[in-house]
Parts: sequence; structure tokens; C-alpha cells
Amino acid sequence: APAPHPPAPAPARPPAPASAMSGIAISEALLTVYEDVKLKAKHKFVVFTLEKVAQTGTKSTWDWKVLETADEGGDNQGKWEEMVGMLPEDEARFVVFDFNDTKADGVLIKKLVLIKWCPDTVHFRTKPIIGASYQTLKTKLDGISADVEATDVDDIDYEDIKKLL
Repeated sequence: APAPHPPAPAPARPPAPASAMSGIAISEALLTVYEDVKLKAKHKFVVFTLEKVAQTGTKSTWDWKVLETADEGGDNQGKWEEMVGMLPEDEARFVVFDFNDTKADGVLIKKLVLIKWCPDTVHFRTKPIIGASYQTLKTKLDGISADVEATDVDDIDYEDIKKLL
């Protein structure tokens, strides 16, 4: 008798459309830039956002957009302050920061930090999308050591973040 065939693999399902509850699926472009930070130390930090790319009636379509990348190197605290200065007062942003510093006891810190920047002035209909997409990022961006949710610059004070790590 002929050998039985192994069961056929299940067909790949297309990605489900994102909703406010599931967050926006992570784009390949965003994953590539993240890998550049994580594995290649190509960028000190990456600032990105969700951009509304279409609207049909009350349904909006969103996609990821990388806004800024900073070259690796330079003073860690100086780069942190540069990144904080890029965060707008009225729009949400996400940041992956390659944090390198030394604690007071001499222990070296080298950790990837994910920041959700969502000031109180962000439109109330946008906040659930930002929050759910942040949860997606925390799940999909492998190697994040710490995540911080910030609504103003006091939430991302350099020394406080350093202590957190």
C-alpha cells in the first residue's frame, strides 16, 4: 500500500483588518527599522506614528509611518533629550530608544525602551487606537526591555527612566 500523505498544511490566512481593539498590524517597514536598532545598532532611536491613510464614512484606515531616525553614537542623555524634543504637544508618537548608560554602582545598562507618547490633547477617538496598537507593539517587537506610557515630558525624565532600567 502507498505511504499515507502527511496532512496538507492549513492555508495561510490573510491578516485580519485592524480594529481599535486589536491594534494596527505591524508593517514590514517598521519591523525592518526596529531590527536595524536592535540587531545592527544602526539607529539610536526611531520615532514613528500612526497615520490615517483613508476614511470611508466613520471607518478610518491607519498605517505606520517612521518619522525620524537618529544615528547611533553620541552621548546617551543628549540623544534622549533630542528625542524628547521631537515629541509634539498634541499628537501621539511611539519611540524605540537604544538606551546605553552606566548606573551609579558601575553596572552597564544596554536596553531597548519602547515609549508611547500620548498627550492629553490627543483626540479621544484616536486614544483607543493608540493604546491597542501600543499593546500590539509590545507583543510584536521582540527584545524590548522596558515600556513607558507618557502623557508629558515629566513621564520620560532621563534619570527616572535610567532608574527604571
